[in-house]
Amino acid sequence: MLAALSRRLLLPAVLILATAPTAAAPAGADIADGFESGRIDPDIWAPCPRAENRFFIEESLVRSGRYAAGMALLPDATMPPAIPSVEVQRRRSGCLDTAPGAVFEPEDDQRAELWLQSTEAPGAESWFGFSFRIDGPAATADGNRLVIGQWKQSGSRSPFLAQRFKNGAFHLTVEQAGPSPGQQCRVLVAWQDGYDFSDFPNGIRSFLHGGADELGAELPADRSAECSRGLAIDRKASLPSPFGAWVDMVVHLRVTGRPDDLVEVWADGRPIAAVHGPVGFPGGGNQYFKFGPYRDPSPVPLAVRFDNFTRGDGFAAVDPRRFDQ
Repeated sequence: MLAALSRRLLLPAVLILATAPTAAAPAGADIADGFESGRIDPDIWAPCPRAENRFFIEESLVRSGRYAAGMALLPDATMPPAIPSVEVQRRRSGCLDTAPGAVFEPEDDQRAELWLQSTEAPGAESWFGFSFRIDGPAATADGNRLVIGQWKQSGSRSPFLAQRFKNGAFHLTVEQAGPSPGQQCRVLVAWQDGYDFSDFPNGIRSFLHGGADELGAELPADRSAECSRGLAIDRKASLPSPFGAWVDMVVHLRVTGRPDDLVEVWADGRPIAAVHGPVGFPGGGNQYFKFGPYRDPSPVPLAVRFDNFTRGDGFAAVDPRRFDQ
């Protein structure tokens, strides 16, 4: 049903190219969107418009087919025009977190995220596939936080799986509940060659963050001791770089915050990492996916292209490489 929704035409006909090719969803997929309708479908995605971002349809830099989706921070004249404004049903209040008419300040966080409208229940056996690339001069050379792709539980906690970048190096982290209320343990599970481990010093691959003291003041991050509980991490290969090149991702999730949780990741068809053990936060609400750049303040324009998104029930149903066959 949702695959059919991905092709529903909600915009006026003059905005849709009648010759745009369509592709049937593969067997085992409940959502498949290669953006071949020439738009970002509001039945599937909730763009989060803010003063510093732009969402667009890409025709030149595509992984396959005719179109890809694009999202940019501090867009310049070289980027495609913004998609027409469409009122989207926002099913989570955190999607639009800048009030209408608010003025963007240079010291603010910068976001250009697409939220998947469909959520999943905790513990759902889920497979996600998509292709993405990042373009921008020295896009993350400043060492600041950049996250592009998050799997989250309802609430304000950090993503239980995140695609992160530091000094341009791709890495993946998972989160667990920490020993004190509100604390979280961030665990490094995969990284690109050349990754800067300064966030994880002394050979420790996890640290505590979040939480507050008895007066309500936020606690500083504690990087002094291993904090992960019950995780078995099998790092199989290095992550590839998505800067200036497409990377095909496949992610398999079963997350409840319990010992039988599982996270598996592939990139360009290669197994990257498998994580067994409690991931996320017990008792968390529905799980959701959002994609797009979220970073600390930066003066540098950044563009991300996104293609061949699928959510389904197995590797073959979601692997973006199927378009090469």
